[in-house]
Amino acid sequence: MSLQGILPIAKSTRFQHQKKSVFVSWGYEWGLPGHGDPYYDCGNWRSKGCLNVEGHDQDGLFEEHRGKVFVRRYRRTCLRAECPTCYESWAGKEGGKIEHRLRGAPKKSRPIHVVVSPSMNDILTLEYEDLRRRTYSISKESGFRGGSCIFHPFRENDLTKEWYFSPHFHLIGYGWIQGTKEGYARHGWIVKNVGLRKTVSGTALYQLSHAGIHEKYHTVTWFGTLSYNKLKVPRQLPSKETCPICGERLRPLIYVGDLQLPEEVCDMWLDSEGWIYKPRRFEGG
Repeated sequence: MSLQGILPIAKSTRFQHQKKSVFVSWGYEWGLPGHGDPYYDCGNWRSKGCLNVEGHDQDGLFEEHRGKVFVRRYRRTCLRAECPTCYESWAGKEGGKIEHRLRGAPKKSRPIHVVVSPSMNDILTLEYEDLRRRTYSISKESGFRGGSCIFHPFRENDLTKEWYFSPHFHLIGYGWIQGTKEGYARHGWIVKNVGLRKTVSGTALYQLSHAGIHEKYHTVTWFGTLSYNKLKVPRQLPSKETCPICGERLRPLIYVGDLQLPEEVCDMWLDSEGWIYKPRRFEGG
């Protein structure tokens, strides 16, 4: 999954509200991804692969495989939203979960992306949980049947690149949006249909990259026809990484040779000298 297009959110970003009269106390409880502290080894380059040299008995079209070990280079990630090094990986994983659940829904249409912005009066008088419940209700009134809900406490000022308090919700799911002008006249909420999604995971990843992070609340919630009590989807199992030649599962590796290993995500076929499997008690990450 490509991570291109994620907004770069510097750790030094200053949060400021656009108008003091619009800010509410619970807004201080929310943050953005990537504004915590990394673990000591976050982002470190590591290797995994297959040392089954006997099973590597054929050559590829462009490189020799016979008698060599297969090595995959990757970066260690903690998959935490608050980590400035790993938050993109967290967003990518959560985006994949959203796509998986949407694919498991009994539907015939393509998913849509809807942005719901509360009225000024409700921002000033309601707590976060009440705003979220009202988002569910108003989006259903507008024809959204159900899907995921991602809360954004802030918007970015295009000129200053600073973030100001402007709570709104991003929905990805199914429905046919209509009657938004009439709805706005009644409740003052803006319901905007951004359109059909060609790639759900890409849309979700981008929205998660600057979503609200809170110690108490989940960043992604589900409601309507896709809520947890209405839709059961088989658990998304992690894909097994296997050797492209012998099919054995890749295992963490340690290299004790003199070769300068590349610091980039790549697959390599190398001489077996200097490569050993990492002891299982040290296979974390």
